[in-house]
Amino acid sequence: MKTERGAWINFATLIVVNLLWAAQYPAYKIAGNAMESATLNFWTLLFAAIMLIPLWLRERRKRKNVAKPLGWTTLREYLLLGIFGIVPPSVMLSWGITHSSASNAAILSLTIPVLMTGLGVLMLGEKLSVIRVFSLLLGLVGTLLVSTSDLSHVSFSRTLLLGNFVILIGGLGSAFYNTYSKDLLSRYSELEVLIFSYAVGVVACAIISTVFETKPFYRVTGYSVATWLAVAFLGFLSWGIAMILWMWVLNRLEVGQISTSIYLLPLFGLILSIVTVHDHITLPQILGGALTVAGTATLTLFEGRLASQATESGYK
Repeated sequence: MKTERGAWINFATLIVVNLLWAAQYPAYKIAGNAMESATLNFWTLLFAAIMLIPLWLRERRKRKNVAKPLGWTTLREYLLLGIFGIVPPSVMLSWGITHSSASNAAILSLTIPVLMTGLGVLMLGEKLSVIRVFSLLLGLVGTLLVSTSDLSHVSFSRTLLLGNFVILIGGLGSAFYNTYSKDLLSRYSELEVLIFSYAVGVVACAIISTVFETKPFYRVTGYSVATWLAVAFLGFLSWGIAMILWMWVLNRLEVGQISTSIYLLPLFGLILSIVTVHDHITLPQILGGALTVAGTATLTLFEGRLASQATESGYK
């Protein structure tokens, strides 16, 4: 009974996380119209880290006897996580969209759950079970049905090839961040993984902004109140609260078990657009939404139940 309750808590948490992530798109649009990519991500990650640091200090006081010193091995791990896991899905993804299209990015991002599952097998030794493949297929088909408008605008012409490639690299970076974070969570807390990877990301974005952007991150004048509110929303909610919840679930489940939940993002984006701008929903989109929820539920509820039953039978 306790295991089943925990599975439902995991499922509900993934629903909340993806709902919070879906709500970030209007904020990115507002802030992205005023700030260049590296600058936007510099301030977003900085705001998120500022929010998380008091929680981390409180955590350290509670477990001061087991706190690990920041040695070279730890520093190397966070450098890898920040450079290859933060920069690609933030700065590179934004650059790729500007040299491709938002519709292409929406479709190419469907590779992220597949990449996460594959990296979980390669990096963590997770099993690629029939249930996980089935759930990925459910989520993929469901998301394609939800994303009918994006499909109609997709173009993979040669002129967009570089942008599309960079978008794929951004998706691979996101998958790497989640998979490598799972490995680090066996040695560090969720808050430590977030804060130190964000710190690396802040430094990397500062360098990229200074070298490549026309208005570097340290020139803060000229931005509207709405822009700063959007950045604060992204930092505190999307990269703050949502990522704390995501890391909490990631610490409880395997990467392959939570990967399919990312297919919920287009569904929640559609729901939010219906609520806010009164978009119309079609029958295929309703069916697609049901399939994405079913794919996530299969992994977080059904597979977990099978695993616990197998464990219990092994003790008998």
